[in-house]
Amino acid sequence: MSLTALDELALTKVLDYSVSLTRKNTPKLLPLSLYISELKGREQIAGCLKTIRDGKPLSDVTRSRDRYFNSLFNQGLVDGNASSPVLTALANFYLEPLDQGADSGFWQEDGGDQVEAQVIRALVRELSLGRRSSEFFKNAWYGAQTFFDYVPDEEIASILNDRERMLFLFHINSNGWEIGRYFSLSSADRMAFEQAFKKIKPSKEWTPQSPIEIAATQYKDAAQTTQNDVRFRISGFLKAFKLLKDELGEKLPRLDRKLVLRSSVYDGAEAHYPEEIRAPRKIHPDLPRQLIITGCPGSGKSYYVNELVKTADYVVRTQFHPESSFFDFVGAYKPHPVYEAIDSSHPLVEGDGTLGLRGRPLIDYRFVPGPFMRALAYALLNPSETVAVVIEELNRGNAASILGDVLQLLDRDQVTGASQYEIDITPEQKSYFSSLGVSVNSLRLPSNLFIWATMNNADQGVFPLDTAFRRRWNYVYKGYTEVCGYPAENCRIEYGGLYYNWDQFRGVLNNHLVEQGIHEDKLIGPYFLTEQQLANSEAVLQKLFLYLWDDVLRFRQETLFLAKSFSGVSRDWKDGKGSPLTGLFNSALSKAIQEQSDAEDPILAPEET
Repeated sequence: MSLTALDELALTKVLDYSVSLTRKNTPKLLPLSLYISELKGREQIAGCLKTIRDGKPLSDVTRSRDRYFNSLFNQGLVDGNASSPVLTALANFYLEPLDQGADSGFWQEDGGDQVEAQVIRALVRELSLGRRSSEFFKNAWYGAQTFFDYVPDEEIASILNDRERMLFLFHINSNGWEIGRYFSLSSADRMAFEQAFKKIKPSKEWTPQSPIEIAATQYKDAAQTTQNDVRFRISGFLKAFKLLKDELGEKLPRLDRKLVLRSSVYDGAEAHYPEEIRAPRKIHPDLPRQLIITGCPGSGKSYYVNELVKTADYVVRTQFHPESSFFDFVGAYKPHPVYEAIDSSHPLVEGDGTLGLRGRPLIDYRFVPGPFMRALAYALLNPSETVAVVIEELNRGNAASILGDVLQLLDRDQVTGASQYEIDITPEQKSYFSSLGVSVNSLRLPSNLFIWATMNNADQGVFPLDTAFRRRWNYVYKGYTEVCGYPAENCRIEYGGLYYNWDQFRGVLNNHLVEQGIHEDKLIGPYFLTEQQLANSEAVLQKLFLYLWDDVLRFRQETLFLAKSFSGVSRDWKDGKGSPLTGLFNSALSKAIQEQSDAEDPILAPEET
């Protein structure tokens, strides 16, 4: 079986190139119900609860017994453990109709929906009050939440009454945004996608070739893990969600992607909620929205920004260079190969004479988002999460040109943190956002989007930043005088056969460079050498001394080095046993040590180490 080029194009409009994975590294779908494969329906759940009430074991098989218990426990119906389960009050919602003789029709139709809705209402109340909620329930609630975020209001009623269609949507919902892409399509494109997806077989039945065939097969593999009776459970859960959504309106609890409760007010009980549950999470108000970390090499700029990154929920990294452009950073239409179906009467042949399998190549153009657009889209889709764009080496590219009109968005409101101004959105950008289920008519940075960058002003080949660009950023300067944070036993360097404290050694070195008029951003920071490099004499030669020779003192090496060439420096270095620097430096180093003879880490003779 082989898909046509149109089939592949239709699939790419909805499916991602990789599904989400379970802990066992197998494909998974975002749950849309409290369905568990071990308990195949609501009637079986009621039967298990009756078995517990009657004092009987859930199963004679230990593994099945444990699975049944876990399923009931995740739904809040039992407590205790698998060998001694205890019914909770929620179990009565299932037991009462069972005691009244409800048959299978009751459980599969509206009667079963009503029972499940009562249980879910109770679970939602517990969730809203910040009490214990199983991860399983929160996953299902988040799945239903995203489902209703993406399905158009005018189509909700018809879909909730069509269990087969709900099952279809479930089968393409792995990462949480596929349903949004699907409903952003025209009716014709939806039909084309459905027909293409029907052609896909599980991996056991065929060998996919192209990337989108492989991706679609992963979705189909995930779908194979569900059974058809799941459509009843999806129906009941989504109808319960819709019922509570209509009842509670804006008070309906919402979870973020990490399943953390971000907003909820329930039954007027707001005064009893902890603060972090009553209000949506604040987006790190003390952090600057735009920040540049600058300083000399090895001053800890990247470490500083990595510590900031730990406060973010989602991070997009990029690095500027002389060839970087606005289209790389923001996004642009780019050529994309598609393949016309092979005509069996006119087969194509590869250059090596083998039969061509991909069809006749054609060039299509598609909008490819850059790191900025990917981060902006995620921030708009997840307003409760902190999103960061990290730009390394900001001034190695023409930053003002790369950002283009995005520069205007960097003026942030001091109160809300969002952009004060907006810029026009291009048709291709608008189409990209629509494909993700985001409706925007202009571009504006939301308060949860941060841009953090690193740079070094004195590096070779950097671009200057003009005043208009600089005034839109906050700055942190990491200087050469900061103390190195390495453990004391690793914070030392061998020179002339003796060991010196690294901070003392580079302190003398930096003072010498300052006297030579060297720019501060070219001095030696505390982390210029790693712990491993400090202990390796060859690394000290090749990284520290070569940097000083080639970059810092390019035309005046004689002010620091005794040798006339770097080969001479290497010869004088003698694996750390030699002293290749001038007598002036050596004298200054000895004087500094003498003045700090009571320092924590004085000179150590080699035999004492």
